[in-house]
Amino acid sequence: MKKRVVGVVLAAGMATRMGRLKQLLPIDGRTAIERIAETFSLCLDDVVVVLGHRAAEIKAVLASYPVSCLINPSYRQGMLSSVQCGISSVQEADAYVLGLGDQPGVGQEVIEELLQRAWCVKHGIIIPCWDGKRGHPILLKARYRKEIISLPTDQGLNAVTRGHPEDTLEIPFGDPEIIEDMDTPADYRRMVKRLEAAQRRETHG
Repeated sequence: MKKRVVGVVLAAGMATRMGRLKQLLPIDGRTAIERIAETFSLCLDDVVVVLGHRAAEIKAVLASYPVSCLINPSYRQGMLSSVQCGISSVQEADAYVLGLGDQPGVGQEVIEELLQRAWCVKHGIIIPCWDGKRGHPILLKARYRKEIISLPTDQGLNAVTRGHPEDTLEIPFGDPEIIEDMDTPADYRRMVKRLEAAQRRETHG
C-alpha cells in the first residue's frame, strides 16, 4: 500500500531581519514561495503551507498551486507553533516532510531521496546534512506526531529531532542547498545569483 506523506511548508514568519516579506521575494520570474510550493507538490500528493504574517498576500500567490493554505493564529510564538499547526491539521499520514518557506533552492532530488530512504529503514527521523550541518527539509514518521503536538511552546522542534539519536538517520548531500535559507538581504542576493546560474546551465545544457 502506498504511504501517505504530507508536506508541511512553514511560511508564517515575519522576516524581521530581511525587512521584506521573503516568501514573496522574486527569484528568476517567480516568488520564493511559488518555487517551494511547486517543488513540494511535484514530489508529494498532499502539501500544507502554514501561513501567519501577511497570510492573505501569500495565499493569493499560491492560488494556482495544488497546495492547501492553513493560517496559524499563534505564529508570533515561533516556528514550533507552525509545525504543530501543520501536523495537527493532518489526521491520516504515515509521515511528514517539513520544509522552510525561505529555502527556494531545495530541489526535488532532496525530497525524493528522503522518501526513498524512509521506507527502507526503521528510523523515524530522517535529516539531510551537508558538511556535518543539519538542514531541511526533514522527514518525520507519524509516530512522532503526538510528541510534537504536545511540546510546550518554550521548546523547539529540536527536542524531538535531537532527542532520539537512536531513531535518527542523517543523509549526507553534496550540495549546500539544504542549509541555505534567506534571513538577510545578502542571503537573498546569493540565492538569486545561485539559482539564476543554475537555470542558465539547465537551459544551455
